[in-house]
Amino acid sequence: MKRLLRTLTLAALVTLLLSVGAHAAENGKLKVGIKYGEDALFSANLYNYDGFGRGYAMGYYDAAREFVPLGAVTAEQGVSMSISGNLYISGGVYYQTAPSSYTGVLGGWHLQLADGLATYEEAAALAEAQENGFVAYLGDGFAVRTGGYASEAEAESARDALPDASVVAPSRTGVVVSVTGTERILFAFDCGGLRSLAMLPLPIAEEKTVTWFKGFRYNGGFEYQRVTGGNINVINVVDIEDYVKAVIPWEIGSETPLEAMKAQAVSARTYAAHQSRHRSQGFDVCTSTDCQVYQGVAKSNAMTDRAVDETAGEYLYYNGQPVLSAVYYSSNGGASEDCKNVWGGDVPYLLGKEDPFEASVADRIPAYQWTVSYTAKELTDRLYDRGYELGDVTDVYVSQRTANGNVYELTVVGTQETRTFLRDACRTVLGLGSLRYTIGGADDKTYYINGTEDSASGIRGVYTISGSGAVARHDTRPEETYVITASGVAPLREPSESAAQQGVYVFSGTGHGHNVGLSQWGAIAMAEQGYSYRDILQFYYTGVSIG
Repeated sequence: MKRLLRTLTLAALVTLLLSVGAHAAENGKLKVGIKYGEDALFSANLYNYDGFGRGYAMGYYDAAREFVPLGAVTAEQGVSMSISGNLYISGGVYYQTAPSSYTGVLGGWHLQLADGLATYEEAAALAEAQENGFVAYLGDGFAVRTGGYASEAEAESARDALPDASVVAPSRTGVVVSVTGTERILFAFDCGGLRSLAMLPLPIAEEKTVTWFKGFRYNGGFEYQRVTGGNINVINVVDIEDYVKAVIPWEIGSETPLEAMKAQAVSARTYAAHQSRHRSQGFDVCTSTDCQVYQGVAKSNAMTDRAVDETAGEYLYYNGQPVLSAVYYSSNGGASEDCKNVWGGDVPYLLGKEDPFEASVADRIPAYQWTVSYTAKELTDRLYDRGYELGDVTDVYVSQRTANGNVYELTVVGTQETRTFLRDACRTVLGLGSLRYTIGGADDKTYYINGTEDSASGIRGVYTISGSGAVARHDTRPEETYVITASGVAPLREPSESAAQQGVYVFSGTGHGHNVGLSQWGAIAMAEQGYSYRDILQFYYTGVSIG
């Protein structure tokens, strides 16, 4: 496998671990945020994958995530959902700003001929009698509109031929459905943000629909949220089993052992079903490593689908209650870790332990053994950029480890302040691969007892005898440090050449990720050794059941 198996980010996990009253995917469906926030779109295209779709039904999703059709159906394969306003057409593409040359305008001004109509059919019959007529849904009924004009003046001029019509300006919460790259409007949807437009791809016979969006292929339907006057959030509304089928190949790979895939499927399904950090944004999970990687169906194959099908509907439970934080990571480097030692939450099914399995696949794990070097100035600058003004860094060392050997406390000494970092900050602040590391450098050398071959690798944490005979944990300079030998007390000496350049701190570790929950490479190793997916899950998640 050539890629790093990925790690859930701290921000996502802390939110999840602290969630209360988290809930499963409603009606078996997830809402996945594909484009939102700063990535929201002024125009979003859909294309029915050839042989797997025959157009779209238009409507909205209700509170139970059931698609509610409004009667509007198109056989067009390529459609665009755009903000209400002027869009300029050049080369079959919409632009918000007029390019140097363009062939048409999808105008944001319309003439409205009737409103308050109770059914789509009634409105459609009137719209068909008008040139460029279309139906608009306004939340409390339907309206009949015509035209797409670039300005109010153009609309007023056109109204001369339709004196009973009223001019309608672009709406801050309006979405217009058009045939992609043309001026032809199919439908408009504006309900003041109370509901959002949904497009449901129509299947051919019994085939599952596959729809192109932004270069990726997706199952399920799509929701277009526009509630604040900005661009459109694009949401994929998909059955949770189809979602997991798309997640598996991105998370643990599409050529890994079946039992490892099945363990990942149960973990990913459990995680997604109880995720709530994006609910305020109108969806459940995103597509990035902030949640779980989801890029549609392109990398799915028969084995990844089989892993999901053979675990369909299975979730993790602890003491009969759903597991709310089925977290995972790439590799632990030899030992996983208690949740409380990483994020501070005491979660009984997220306990660390020595991992005897990863070693068998260590030579195949990308970046399993890693080294990061910083000069004192680089450390100073990095910490400053992250808001820590310690002055010039003069020392950095591990001041406490967990019972499993992972770093719990990291101390950085500066000329202005000494700062102690705890738990996962010991990894993230310095951009390290994991919490399982040691530090070497100019101030952490190998010291030798004079006249012998005995040595100590570094002197922090070593109990020594000072020049006055006092025994204490080392806090003095090397030249003031003495040790007890068989022949009495002797001073330490430095080697003639340091193993590190002066002022360079070398962080050397194993593993990749936060070390809490399931190790993906550990799952692969266990599967290769004949363990079942249930064995894998019950090893990495303490005291859980699967059902």
